[in-house]
Amino acid sequence: MWNSALCSFFTVNSDKRDVALLNEALTNALGDKEPVYDEKTVIKEGTAEPTNITEQACAAVTSSSANLSDNLTSGLPSNLSSSLSGRESRLLEMLQAVTVLPSPPLNTMSTEVLTLTSFIEQYGQLDSADMRIYEVDVANQLFAYELRFEDARAYVMYNFSFDTHPLPLPLGFMASTKVTLYRTDNPEFKRFVTNGPLSITYHSGVVVIVD
Repeated sequence: MWNSALCSFFTVNSDKRDVALLNEALTNALGDKEPVYDEKTVIKEGTAEPTNITEQACAAVTSSSANLSDNLTSGLPSNLSSSLSGRESRLLEMLQAVTVLPSPPLNTMSTEVLTLTSFIEQYGQLDSADMRIYEVDVANQLFAYELRFEDARAYVMYNFSFDTHPLPLPLGFMASTKVTLYRTDNPEFKRFVTNGPLSITYHSGVVVIVD
């Protein structure tokens, strides 16, 4: 179901992608019949009618090449490999690997995402985390969820638009917080204390870890 939704999402033109599809599919994959949110969840206007996700010819989405720098789209269905940019391929791979759902085989994952998942899993196995969707902004094509471990929280955020936006951190996030930040467009881990607004660039993903 989740891979089928990812395929459906990335097959259409980037300006037509509806993050409501990701919300519905991920909620269903996590075992809920209907989206379940707490009082801090943000769902922005513009959400389309619920999408009936069906198996498609490209449903067997696999991760991009183990070496993104050599071939960013190796291993993807042909109708995706010819159209995804390097930034989009990184987003697709992150959506596959950085959840509580089963991940692709290690030998199909890039060095960058392996490093990211290994870093996160110092706080606990991904499949043991509590996962909560907290941002579904259809108008700005932003999607975000939280992975909660015993001693840390990881906020995983995606920008599928061509614009730069304020980082969609959850409501109640403290303005001055020590975090570890990772960006797909600059794949390094930076630890610092936040002292102002953060942003997310076009077609990129950001992980903010608070421990």
